[in-house]
Amino acid sequence: MNFLHKAPQQEVIKKLDPICNNYIDIYTGTQSPVEIGQSVIEILQSIHVFEIEAFNQWVKLRKGYRQIQLDDQSEWVIRESHESERYIHIHPARTGPLVVRFKGSTLKTAYILKINFDERPELPSLEAVNKVRQQIGLSPVKKLEHDKGILKCYTQFFAEDQ
Repeated sequence: MNFLHKAPQQEVIKKLDPICNNYIDIYTGTQSPVEIGQSVIEILQSIHVFEIEAFNQWVKLRKGYRQIQLDDQSEWVIRESHESERYIHIHPARTGPLVVRFKGSTLKTAYILKINFDERPELPSLEAVNKVRQQIGLSPVKKLEHDKGILKCYTQFFAEDQ
């Protein structure tokens, strides 16, 4: 997320474009991706399921996935990847601590709003939101609610900046 805070608008749009409009779970803790990966490896090694054959058997015992908890109390879903070299796929558990869930379109909108309205201390208006959504090829929204959707996402990620 730090990259998106500092990147030019066109770069942000390009990076966010592949995000589909389904829900996306976002880890909000302090560990870097490298630290998370290392923690997962250590856990899997400690229970002797890091090697590919043992790992595949382990996840298949529980409908193809497992859930583990890291030292920061975040929870992660572990499953078999479709890649042969990187055979472990991880993502934040959607109901776990240190995770927020938003639609991909909501996340895209919030980031472009941040870029366009960085100097303004107030929350963006419905007009501003819909202008941004049109700019990135999304349909307009009818209303904004402070504790839901776009404004909640915007506040979650940028409140400390305001």
